[in-house]
Amino acid sequence: MFNPLKMAGDMKGMEKMLKPALEKFMQESGFVKESELKKLEKRVAELEAKIKNI
Repeated sequence: MFNPLKMAGDMKGMEKMLKPALEKFMQESGFVKESELKKLEKRVAELEAKIKNI
């Protein structure tokens, strides 16, 4: 018999198992989170401004 509540619990369990593996794959393959990219872009802009002022 089909039980949608049981299926939702199973999906949550699969997500918990797959999430760490997906994050590891993304880090190793060169993917970057957007928040980290924004921080790096800001830092590069700050360093470029320092260099121009010297």
